Amino acid sequence: MDEGAPHLAGNGSDIRMRLLNGGTVAQRLRLISGLILFAFALTHFLNHAVGLIGIEAMSTVQGWRTAVTHSLLGSLVLGLALVAHVVLALAKLARRATLRMPAWEAVQIVLGLAIPYLLIPHMAATRLAQELFGVLPTYEYELVQLWPGKAVDQTVLLLLVWVHGCIGLHFWLRLRRWYDRAFPLLFALATLVPLASLAGFMVAGRATADLYSDPALLAALREQTNWPDRAEVRTILLSIDRTRLGFALLLGFILLILAGQWIRWALRSRLVITYVPNVEARISYGPTLLEISRMSGIPHAAVCGGRARCSTCRVRVDKGADTLPRPEAAEAETLARIGAGPDVRLACQIRPTAPLTVVRLVNPTASGGLHRTLGRDEAQGVERICAVLFLDIRGFTQLSQDKLPYDVVFILNRLFAASGVAITRNDGWIDKYLGDGLMAVFGRTCGPEEACRQALRAAKAIDEALDDVNRDLENELPTPLHVGIGIHVGPLVLGEIGYEDSAAMTVIGRTVNAAARLEAATKQAGCQLIVSLDAARLAGLDGNALRSETVTVRGLSDPLEVVFVERARRLQLMGEKRSIHNLISDTPGLTIPPKSN
Repeated sequence: MDEGAPHLAGNGSDIRMRLLNGGTVAQRLRLISGLILFAFALTHFLNHAVGLIGIEAMSTVQGWRTAVTHSLLGSLVLGLALVAHVVLALAKLARRATLRMPAWEAVQIVLGLAIPYLLIPHMAATRLAQELFGVLPTYEYELVQLWPGKAVDQTVLLLLVWVHGCIGLHFWLRLRRWYDRAFPLLFALATLVPLASLAGFMVAGRATADLYSDPALLAALREQTNWPDRAEVRTILLSIDRTRLGFALLLGFILLILAGQWIRWALRSRLVITYVPNVEARISYGPTLLEISRMSGIPHAAVCGGRARCSTCRVRVDKGADTLPRPEAAEAETLARIGAGPDVRLACQIRPTAPLTVVRLVNPTASGGLHRTLGRDEAQGVERICAVLFLDIRGFTQLSQDKLPYDVVFILNRLFAASGVAITRNDGWIDKYLGDGLMAVFGRTCGPEEACRQALRAAKAIDEALDDVNRDLENELPTPLHVGIGIHVGPLVLGEIGYEDSAAMTVIGRTVNAAARLEAATKQAGCQLIVSLDAARLAGLDGNALRSETVTVRGLSDPLEVVFVERARRLQLMGEKRSIHNLISDTPGLTIPPKSN
């Protein structure tokens, strides 16, 4: 298990933000600029949809939008977002070592390259004309310009922008705990928005064409909007041609860079990457390890698309780790979040320059049975904020030393059956059995607050079930069974770990280690349950009423605030009158020092 335990805020919001962010500075800038542009496109398309009501309504809504987007600040933010998004995307493309990639990533790249080509004329006819010649690009002006001659171009542009943005959002948000539940609604909205936008565009376009078929009304519109004359139109068309040419030259330059570096890599001496157990890739240095896997046709999980936002592409470097540079900020942050050891690296971030021997730690070909249990993305490896419960039978080795193996198994299964019922009834699942103990996890389909409540309820139910177990085993054991329980909450990685048929779904991370250490600490503390203060607060207990102790737990680098509970059955959960503070105060023989400042 990994060393160290993170400190969590009381309401869990900072935990979510840590999982929301990720990647290098360039990747975060590309994400932020993309979100700004998507927000602009969304409001623009919804403005189109208002055309189902009428042109006047469209113009009214446009006035609200342009008050923001055409302001100095709005123009600056939009302009910087557009330039940053395009430049960063092209820079990423220029660094690619292979064109082998997931289909979704290829589609997003192709759409991203096509959008500027179709967008340039629209921007020139509206914003450029406004800035250079004082044109007032009202909806009537734009619709007369576009309908019907350029309606197809505009429709294609709208769909490309929308699909490109939705692909990016999907593969960013699919790592989030709530996304699976929200996906049907979001997919419906993602379908309805472009349909409504195109319907509004068509209805308003036809109405505008009919209205301004009258030469007198068209002349009035030209006067009102300061319609560009022939010389100004030629200037606008020339700007479109030059901008498109410049963009094409930029793409050509990037293709030359790609071709040059591929030729350079091909001429370099080959290095050998060994994938345990018996797969080798021979390739020139330059690409990332993830790109090497793709170039060599070696399956390699990468849920986030190689952006260092997840850890599914992680590998253990058995040989050659000393030839790799230290992790940069994005990689170090992700590895720290899962409590990875010093020999674990992200394949999407390391560029080997010497032979390596690596082990892929997330099985890229997980079995269908586990997919059905926990979902396809989870089998590949996802981050979750969960509550972890460790349980251990006290003194069981001594109690069972004179028992036959059959009797030992019978006693264990009786306790595990009672514990399993308590755990599953509170929406948890048993991750693994550890001899005379077990580890359970809560929170796969709910938030951290409910996960902590579930874990505490399960601990309470286990303690109460002990009475029945001890009554049933009264003639089997010299003394009743006692258990120790530790509960902690935090980020962990859930995924299928192992090789081929031996792979199993499990969780790893500092949170797991912390819960195990808390369970072990119950022996010395002389109590049945130790709960981290983070878990107690997230469960809804009054933080001001809690008396806790800051303890140094063996194996953890940072002190941890914990709450001691003599018997879990006395827990007073959310909605009950008694708090843990009162519980501790009423427990004879248990003295807890005041809360540390």
